[in-house]
Amino acid sequence: MIPEFTAAIFMRSLDEWGAYPGKFLSLPPDEQTAFLKQQGYVSLHDLLAHVVVWWEEGEAIIRDTIEKRERPRRKYDFDEFNAASLARFKDTPDSEFFSVYETRRKQMVALVSSLTDEQMKIRRVYGWLDAVLLGHLKEHSLGAPRFLALDMLQREWAGTAERFNKLTAEEQKSFLDKQGFSRFRDLAAHIIAWREDGLQVIDAISKDPAYKQPEMDMDAYNAQAVELFGRLSEDELWKKFELTHQSLIELVINLPEETYNHKDVQAWLRDDVFEHYFEHAL
Repeated sequence: MIPEFTAAIFMRSLDEWGAYPGKFLSLPPDEQTAFLKQQGYVSLHDLLAHVVVWWEEGEAIIRDTIEKRERPRRKYDFDEFNAASLARFKDTPDSEFFSVYETRRKQMVALVSSLTDEQMKIRRVYGWLDAVLLGHLKEHSLGAPRFLALDMLQREWAGTAERFNKLTAEEQKSFLDKQGFSRFRDLAAHIIAWREDGLQVIDAISKDPAYKQPEMDMDAYNAQAVELFGRLSEDELWKKFELTHQSLIELVINLPEETYNHKDVQAWLRDDVFEHYFEHAL
C-alpha cells in the first residue's frame, strides 16, 4: 500500500528543521552533551552536516526523477557516506556552515512547494522525502512534535506483528536474538508495559505538573513485564498491544498543548514513541 503523503507533512518537517538549531542551543550544556552522545555525534555542526548532505542527495535524485533524466541507482554504504558528509564540512566555520544549512533547507522548501500531487505519488519522490526529511527528523528529534508522533504511531508502529510474521523463520530467530527475547510475544509484552507506564506518568503530570516518576530497576521491570503479560493468551496479548497503541494515538491527538509540551511528557514520548521504535524496528 502506497502511503498518502502530501506536501503539508514535509513542510511541517522543514519548519521543525528550521527551528532545530535554536532548540538545541536553548538546552542546558549538559543536556546538549548527553543528546549528542546518544546520537553519536561530537557537535551540532557534525549532526547537521550529515543531514545537509542527505538533503542534497535527495534533492538531486528527486529533480532527476520528475524531469525524467536517467540516473543510475546507487548502492549506499551508509557509514562511508555519513563519514564523507562530516569530512566535507570539517573545516567550515560554524557561522558559515549554519548559513549553508539554512540555504539548503530553503531549497528543500522550494522543491516540496513545487511538486504536484501526481509527482508526490512517485515512489522515488515520496520515498526520498520521507527518508531525508521525516525519517531523519524522527531519528534526531529533540522532542516529540505532535504531527511527527502521530506519523510514528499511525504509520511506523502500525502493522508491527504483520511485519514480523512476514519474516522467514530464520529471519525471525535472528531478529529476536538481536533483541534479546526468545519469543516475539515477550517483546510485545515489554512494549505494552512501557506504554502503560508512560500513559500513567502522563496522566499524573496532567494532574500535577510537578510529578516525578520514581526511579526503577530497568532490567527487573522488563522481566516483570514479560512474566505478567506472559499469562495472557495470544489473542488477549495482541488485543492489549492494540489497545495501548490506540490509547497513545488518542493521547497525542487530545492532550492539551500545555501538558503536551511539558518537558517530562516530551521526554517520555521521545523515548517511547521514537527511540523505542528504532530500538525494536523490524
